[in-house]
Amino acid sequence: MKKIHLVSLLLLTLTGLLVLAGCASSDPARRTASNEANGAKLWAQNCARCHNSRSPTELSNAQWDVVLLHMRVRAGLTAADTHAIREFLQTAN
Repeated sequence: MKKIHLVSLLLLTLTGLLVLAGCASSDPARRTASNEANGAKLWAQNCARCHNSRSPTELSNAQWDVVLLHMRVRAGLTAADTHAIREFLQTAN
């Protein structure tokens, strides 16, 4: 009896995972473009709050990584917001 319950639970879990996978966007370029647009918006909203923001081309990707690490803490950015801003900045370089 326990074996049947375990198999049913496994099948239900696999079905759920397949449904979730089907709901996810299969086009990574589309997700990235959306994330870049969101990153540009977050960049404007968060960086302009405290100071004049630099042009995205002023620093290299490695330099922006350092700035983002520092500003994530100072500005209270989430990991997702920081990632979106990083994608936006990297498209300029």
